[in-house]
Amino acid sequence: MRLGGKVAVVTGAGSGIGRAIAQCFAAEGAKLAALDLAQDTARQTIAAAEGAGHRAYGVDVADGAAVAAAFAQIEADFGALDVLVNNAGVQSAPGDGSEQLLKTGQQIIHMEDAAFARIMAVNVNGVFFCTREAARRMQRGGGAIINMSSIAGLSSQGTIAYCASKSAVLGLTRASARELGRFGIRVNAICPGVIDTPMTAEIPEAFINTLVSATPLGRQGQPEDIARAALYLAGEESSFVTGQWLSPNGGLVMC
Repeated sequence: MRLGGKVAVVTGAGSGIGRAIAQCFAAEGAKLAALDLAQDTARQTIAAAEGAGHRAYGVDVADGAAVAAAFAQIEADFGALDVLVNNAGVQSAPGDGSEQLLKTGQQIIHMEDAAFARIMAVNVNGVFFCTREAARRMQRGGGAIINMSSIAGLSSQGTIAYCASKSAVLGLTRASARELGRFGIRVNAICPGVIDTPMTAEIPEAFINTLVSATPLGRQGQPEDIARAALYLAGEESSFVTGQWLSPNGGLVMC
């Protein structure tokens, strides 16, 4: 098994891409620490995962103190940490002006402070908090950190705060990889295209159809497509890969 004996933390593991990654890792022999804002959904993920010894944790990744406490508990429960997938994220928040974006093409002038701050707090601060706690533990024996960005971070197609946050994730990835490489810690990012998840279900169907029609492979991606990319970046096959991004997007964005 490609991750046999490894301990893997997956945030946002309760549904969609996070659930697919967690279950893929478990099938490859990893012990799972499944984190989600809703602990019940994380429990559902591990209940359906192969193997035993998995644990679910409820935590808001935007809360630095809560993240620190969760990682301390994970260390106590598992004794080690080998892989972190920073998958938790949001694409919208109340007051973000997304309705105006659809009506007039303008969002930034309507976005409220709290909405912008919440999206950045989850998507950027959450990656930083979890990476910091993982790095403190991985210094002793190396590891792999995988950050979930988006094609929105590459192409700026999307809402203002979401694009900004996912671009920031790429910057965090490169800077973290440069700093942590001497400890044997690899840090990479995944930039998914249009993936069929509960998050994309919130996007108007007409917009999704426009993106799919512009995708050379002619379909939405599935969470399992991203899980397989994460498995590559978590395993030994990518042992000389760090500071990079991988974008399974069906050809919608080509770089």
